[in-house]
Amino acid sequence: MTVAGGILLILTGIAVLGFGLFLFYAWLPLLYALVGFDIGILIGRSLTGDVGTLAVALGIAGAVLLGAASYFLEPYRRILLGVSGGFLFGLSVATALDLDSLLGGFFARLLAFACAMAGGILVPRFFNAFVVGASAISGAAIVMIGAHHLLPDVRLFDVASREPLPVMLLAALALAGAAWQTKNIAGWVHSLPGTPPGR
Repeated sequence: MTVAGGILLILTGIAVLGFGLFLFYAWLPLLYALVGFDIGILIGRSLTGDVGTLAVALGIAGAVLLGAASYFLEPYRRILLGVSGGFLFGLSVATALDLDSLLGGFFARLLAFACAMAGGILVPRFFNAFVVGASAISGAAIVMIGAHHLLPDVRLFDVASREPLPVMLLAALALAGAAWQTKNIAGWVHSLPGTPPGR
């Protein structure tokens, strides 16, 4: 993995971790583009074992595809976010736990598709809570993946090692992101006139 790839994962992970709900309300296509980029990167990593040219190309394609979909499929944006966010969540967890190395990535893809289906069903019912939770967990996992690739010898970022400290750091990052978003929901929604708060 290139240094630039690791930095991109960390930066997009931080954006999703801390501002997932705000990005949905303020810059919907940007949120979808970030989710699509991270999905493409993780699929490319799963296919090739590294984040190289193919993974970056898939990331860009995913960003363009989901960004455009958010514009053209606007009436279905909550379902689309549930499916894509659930897919990213499943891929992030599978990558963090190294499930993409089992049976050629079968379990990783199975988890991603199951999370996508669950997201498509649950998001419209519990929208704000889902976006906050999914973006916090996915963003934290993406940050950890990027940090681990930048600093492979620092075991603190290796969630796949299943040691307690990396898992605790992942959980702490996710909780901090969820707390930050929850604290700022009211201000974000009220700063955007005409935006329904969602439930």
